[in-house]
Amino acid sequence: MAEFLEMPQATPTMEVGTLAEWKVTEGTALNPQDVIAVVETDKAAMDVEVFDKVVLLKLLCEEGDEVAAGFPIAIIGQQGEDISALLDQFSTMKASGPAPSSAPAPANEDTPAPAKPAAAPAKAPAPKPAAAPVQAGWTGPTYAGKDLDSSLMETWGSFHVEGPRVRISPLARKLAESKGIDPATIQGSGPNGRIVKADVESHKAPAAASVGLPAPRADEKVRNSKMRKVIAERLKESYLDAPVFFLTANLDCDRLVAFRKDLNAQLADSGVKVSYNDLTVAAVAKALRDVPAVNATWGEDAITRLGSVDVGVAVALPDGLITPVIRQADRKSLPQLAAETRDLVSRARERKLDASEYSGASFSVSNLGMMQIESFTAIINPPGSGILAVGALQQEPVVKDGQLAVGWRMRVTMTCDHRVIDGALGAEFLQAVRGYIENPLRITVL
Repeated sequence: MAEFLEMPQATPTMEVGTLAEWKVTEGTALNPQDVIAVVETDKAAMDVEVFDKVVLLKLLCEEGDEVAAGFPIAIIGQQGEDISALLDQFSTMKASGPAPSSAPAPANEDTPAPAKPAAAPAKAPAPKPAAAPVQAGWTGPTYAGKDLDSSLMETWGSFHVEGPRVRISPLARKLAESKGIDPATIQGSGPNGRIVKADVESHKAPAAASVGLPAPRADEKVRNSKMRKVIAERLKESYLDAPVFFLTANLDCDRLVAFRKDLNAQLADSGVKVSYNDLTVAAVAKALRDVPAVNATWGEDAITRLGSVDVGVAVALPDGLITPVIRQADRKSLPQLAAETRDLVSRARERKLDASEYSGASFSVSNLGMMQIESFTAIINPPGSGILAVGALQQEPVVKDGQLAVGWRMRVTMTCDHRVIDGALGAEFLQAVRGYIENPLRITVL
């Protein structure tokens, strides 16, 4: 018997999915577990399968449509069945219920924009107090109405942002402004190179470059993906609801660099390579175990201190961000953690993660060091109470035993939800992170 195939609900919180791709066309005979379509949720892409031997009789939605969970996307049944009643029912549902949402049509360039209301007349600026007179003909910098002595000009030029001093008469300056000429491009013929009216009148603009500039790019509207909309909603909620503060630490990474080099040499035959981000995540996981009050989530009635250390790792996608979660990260060896992270990141970029693999992190790590960002702050990923923003690992001048030297340093900034983490507690946690980063052999102790 013919029936609707509905938009599946991939997660308990999913309300709308995007029909990314139809894998089959109308009239295709299907077997159980055949994939009929690909649907994108806020964080992942999932296959839509059929569970019986049926025929795809009618496609009800187009690729790119946003469809509410439980809303029909196709009609399946047996070849030759009458589906007119289902089509009538679908028309009624579209008229009264949540219909698919297609991409907005581009604005008609021929349609004039609505007239803007007339602006209120601007108030006349308050008159400025008259400055003391300056030397006649002087056009250089002044302070408190007095000329700056020529002996100060070298110092003044070191911070004045408007360029070198130009000697020009007031009449010549006014004429240059009316012609749109930069006085700095005019050769003066007056005393001491002063620019006079005749110099402006005889000035010729330099010939334009023969190489044509490319045409300016037209405006482009990029439709917000479901992921981008959910990111905006969740992070806005996090930003507005959680009172946050920031703690920054500069970590000595000399030992960390040497440790990673030796560790990867030992793992060369295993095919596993441990990154600096893996070491940082492991240090964070161990620190969360040492300072359990940070491994917690806020609730109106109680703060929940979590028994499992589940660390999220921020991964950039073309249209957003996703945070795969490493469960019980404090109990994994470095090779295990590195291999699991690679797998999660790879599947995250392919939109193949299950909802359980990117939700529920108690703390997160966001690393932009590979992009040469020295330091930054990150927004907390709910329901976690904190996130560590990791900057670039780089060599810097440092003082060791009273002597100037070069050392490896890395800046990290922790965003703390003040409802859960107070300043002293956050500092205690960063001290624990520092202990593992600056003594990396401790990370290997499970």
